[in-house]
Amino acid sequence: MTARSWQASVATKRVTRRWLLKGAAAGAGSAAILACGGSDSRSVGRIAIDPSGVRSAGAVIYAKDNWKLADETGNAVSGGIYPGRNTADLSESMDPFLATQGRGDQFTDLGYEYLVIPNRGPGIDPASPEGLELRPHLAESYEVSDDGLSYTFTLRRGVKYHRIPPVNGREMNIEDWRTSYQRNNEIGSNRSSYQEVVDKAEFLDARHMVIKMKEPYAPFLNRCWDYNFAWKAVPSELNANPELLARQMIGTGYRMMDVVQPSVTWEFKRWDEYWEGKPYIERWHYPLITEPANAYAQFVSQKIISLAPGAASALALRGDAPGALMLAVEIPIETAIRANFGKQDAATSPWKDTRVRIGLHKLMDWDAWQSQESNLAAFRAAGIEPELAYTTHVPWDPTYFLDPRKNELGDASKNYLYDPGAAKQMITAAGYPEGFEIDYWTRASAADLSQVHVDYWQKSGIVRPVRHSVSNQEYADKIVNKVEFKGVQVPASSSGTDVDYLLSLYYHSSGLPGSLGYDPELDRSIEAQRRERDPQKRAGHIKDFQRQVAKSFVHLPGNHRFSTWSFEWPWLHNVNQRPVNRAWPNDSFLNWLDPNMPNRDG
Repeated sequence: MTARSWQASVATKRVTRRWLLKGAAAGAGSAAILACGGSDSRSVGRIAIDPSGVRSAGAVIYAKDNWKLADETGNAVSGGIYPGRNTADLSESMDPFLATQGRGDQFTDLGYEYLVIPNRGPGIDPASPEGLELRPHLAESYEVSDDGLSYTFTLRRGVKYHRIPPVNGREMNIEDWRTSYQRNNEIGSNRSSYQEVVDKAEFLDARHMVIKMKEPYAPFLNRCWDYNFAWKAVPSELNANPELLARQMIGTGYRMMDVVQPSVTWEFKRWDEYWEGKPYIERWHYPLITEPANAYAQFVSQKIISLAPGAASALALRGDAPGALMLAVEIPIETAIRANFGKQDAATSPWKDTRVRIGLHKLMDWDAWQSQESNLAAFRAAGIEPELAYTTHVPWDPTYFLDPRKNELGDASKNYLYDPGAAKQMITAAGYPEGFEIDYWTRASAADLSQVHVDYWQKSGIVRPVRHSVSNQEYADKIVNKVEFKGVQVPASSSGTDVDYLLSLYYHSSGLPGSLGYDPELDRSIEAQRRERDPQKRAGHIKDFQRQVAKSFVHLPGNHRFSTWSFEWPWLHNVNQRPVNRAWPNDSFLNWLDPNMPNRDG
């Protein structure tokens, strides 16, 4: 299969010249731009003005600094309809145990809650020891045994389920926990990863549950609010009636499902008896708006509260909506991007040789791609600094990330750096002076990114990619889950609330089927970081893993990342309050809508 160049693809995304000029002018004269400086992208964008004024109209702000904002609870005004937007339909049931796609998890996170949540809020630095703690949520408290093999959770009193039949607003009890645990173990889509570390649960009395581990597992609490691992508290009536659970959400969350019309809208109303207190916002509306031009028009006319354009269009939108906040969305530090090799013919393929795998990566100029896709030059000309992240085999988390650009991986650092000359030498030394063909698997939604790989490899003259595009379902079943293909897949992101999700699933012998065999040294490092409860020592084991995988390259690291931009009308207050779920990180029952918001009551 052939496709036009990725450079041409990027060019077609540009908006009109009028919009670009208008956006650049608006960016250059923006109000309340945050201070930028330094070569390390993690140091730029820090708040340099009064935090209480950062979310004023027209400001350029960085989501990673939200924790510095002032607490606005004292000025809260009740009422209003949150005018959101939905970009994709719910294509699976409402059963939270069966969710296999991000959309299903995002939907059920609107109604169901977890036992613990991250400790977030005004003044709490997420990178501080306080910010790394887990806050009890549906569990009133928790205790960890000295040996790390038992976690005792105490059920919180006074938590009520939504007032919807057949649950009818009754109080949560230990039977809800027991049946939720049991159903997750029986049919949950994440049960294999959960059961790998959890031995059993014991329900001691009406308020206490003890989770017994098979071995110490350091990330356990952090993953107890991860929809790729943990279970949500579902009422026993729904656990006993899967048919009803598939079409009716009855949770404990501060939003209660009201109207769900396929291909039309999701609508929620506040749960007045929410256990933490009555929410300020009265309703949340998420109409399905998939067409970009329609979404753009809806945002500019202030019909929806936010819009996330591509980097090429962001400055233009800033010109068309100068009163909106321009928000640099935080780059997730728990996400990594990698391309897996397939199992078929792996033992006889050119890429069975480590030198070939490293050579394939060194042919990729991901720095140039990042600069172009992030529209870096235009933003810097406008006085706005995007945040940039470098991709290796582990997430870009400063607590353990080793930067090859700073030679922090020693001699193996050069394996990550773009160098087509060295790549050709390595591939020739491996026995392929004339090069080779490699099958390249993708799905339609990743067409642009796949074209980057194809273009660079073709340009090298030594790697000849043959691209195959399959349906999303076939890609999920054949390419992702079974690894039943020859060649390599398009880079894909992997994300959990902890790095162990990535390491265990893609690099450990107990994870997804391996294509190139497993390295016992990698297994040992992964297992060591899982057992180590001391954060600094655990980070040391993850660094050991990085040093080892930098030499073996069992997967190809993918593209570098950059901050995406979201434009928001400055109507939502208290955005830095504690989130109750992973899918909606800025949502809290303490959010409230500005009294001057247009059409506040619809």
